[in-house]
Amino acid sequence: MKILVNALSGIGDAIMFSPALALLKKHIPDSQIDMLVMFKQVEEIYTNNPNVNNIYFIDFVNQSKLKSLNQVLKLRKNKYDASINVYPANRREYNLIQYLIGARQKIATRYNHYSKSNWDFLNNKLNQEVKNRHNVLENYDLIKFLAPNAQENELGYYYIKIEIEDEVFAQKYFFDNLLHDKFVVGFHAGSATFKRHINKRWAAKKYIALAKELHKKHYAQIILFGTETDVNEKIYKEIKSFAHLPKTSTMMQSLALLERCKLLICNDAALMHLGAGLKVPTVAIFAYTNYKELYPWKNNHIIVRKELDCSPCFFNSPRPVQCIYTGEEEFKCIKTIAVSEVLEACEKLIEEIPRNVKT
Repeated sequence: MKILVNALSGIGDAIMFSPALALLKKHIPDSQIDMLVMFKQVEEIYTNNPNVNNIYFIDFVNQSKLKSLNQVLKLRKNKYDASINVYPANRREYNLIQYLIGARQKIATRYNHYSKSNWDFLNNKLNQEVKNRHNVLENYDLIKFLAPNAQENELGYYYIKIEIEDEVFAQKYFFDNLLHDKFVVGFHAGSATFKRHINKRWAAKKYIALAKELHKKHYAQIILFGTETDVNEKIYKEIKSFAHLPKTSTMMQSLALLERCKLLICNDAALMHLGAGLKVPTVAIFAYTNYKELYPWKNNHIIVRKELDCSPCFFNSPRPVQCIYTGEEEFKCIKTIAVSEVLEACEKLIEEIPRNVKT
């Protein structure tokens, strides 16, 4: 069987498909599973995945629609038996791409919100979205169309493989910066900005205050991750005596550094899921997104969030997030999370971390 996985919606969404992918290959071992991506970082992460035969990158965002269409129609010539739109992919463009590829079985999700306007009728195998069900399990439901005997309890971890050259890069960075025997904490203070998701970010000034507390109590060294240079530089400027802002040329170099961290503190963003794949204990700061659907899968973690009547209010749709509050109270779900609350979560996880570092 020839299967195409359309992992188009983002880095975090893509890595959350990897447990279902492994299960699909396990139950259909003779299958050829290819992957279509539109972000280079997703291509990097899946390049070494043993369950993927071929990865096709199409730069839908930056190139002409005509060029993209020609590349999609070229994929059609592969004559796939089935194609799967990775959950979540609630945009009409994704369903149109899947339709144009022309697999006999077009597998996707029927979303609880705005699904019909996203042309889900272009697919012939639809699984109904379930509220409060983790993305990994939603993806599992999709592969069940092709592997009906697959069992939920077979789902494993996210798959991330760090190659030796990236390990060497991280090892050198740690030795050059005298981090090899230190308590190193990763910060990711950024997030995506589309759909107004910049409002998922816990304030940089609070990350700064948290870093100072962790350094004072645990002599922590902070590594700042992410491409959000404005946020990272603002934080680095205030804590540069014990902070590090590494220059990396690939996503995998960053992940090799992250793997060496004792703790990750982050917003709800892709790095949270990548940290879970590397089994880094994580304090995840959530705003209006649904932690029950997005928590760090099979990883030691603590969620910090506000239990408001209105939250979580964001659901999978192309529409930007909207807040019922205005002015200073807008997005108070993230604004009212105190440094002390995040620090308390950090302390709980730190108690479980082996004391093999200098303090």
